[in-house]
Amino acid sequence: MSDLDSEYPKAESASAFLPEEEEEFVKFFNEQKFRPRTAILKVWFTNMFFQPIPAKDKITFTNKEGKKETGTKIRFRNGFCSEVLTSVDIQEIVKASGKILRIFDGIVYEENFKTPPYRDYILISRDLRNKYKREGNIVGSNCMTLLGNSLYGKSIQEDITTSRHPWSEGTLKTNFDSHVKSFPKVNETQYIVEINEEEKEFNCTRPKSTRLTPSHLGSFVLSYSKK
Repeated sequence: MSDLDSEYPKAESASAFLPEEEEEFVKFFNEQKFRPRTAILKVWFTNMFFQPIPAKDKITFTNKEGKKETGTKIRFRNGFCSEVLTSVDIQEIVKASGKILRIFDGIVYEENFKTPPYRDYILISRDLRNKYKREGNIVGSNCMTLLGNSLYGKSIQEDITTSRHPWSEGTLKTNFDSHVKSFPKVNETQYIVEINEEEKEFNCTRPKSTRLTPSHLGSFVLSYSKK
């Protein structure tokens, strides 16, 4: 744990996203005014994205003049998406003509400390861990590792017992039973259905599961690298 200047220790200044903040935050994101805050949030949004067509797969589509055209051009697709994203990625979605519809949960950082507050703690635990390793003291080394993990959030992760799925009204009616915890309506045809996770099969395609416990601010490095 010698990464003293990383974003991870700064994450300790975070607070949980509150349901009463949803309306305000959705407005801020859609108006590009969320900064200087940063956040990692579970969001529901509409998105317009590029879909490249391989050279060997020519398709016929209607161009902007209303005429039929065959080729391999990049085309747009629209759709509803649900994902855990950093605020950087969320703003990029809005810049690309997407729109944030709902925010479910996550963590919010009002500001980052200018100086990482746990520098001495990290240095001491790192030095002790290395010392115990050299001495062959496995118990001491493991204790220092556990202390470091507690700072980086590993020791406070909670198991997620529910999952959320975008379902149509027909799919909801077909699969509705005691596993369904809540089903807020997003639009005229779509619901966000929260399900208690148990061994049960649904007759619909299940999206790739994403752990809702968000990573700390190291995720922002990846977000900026994609821009």
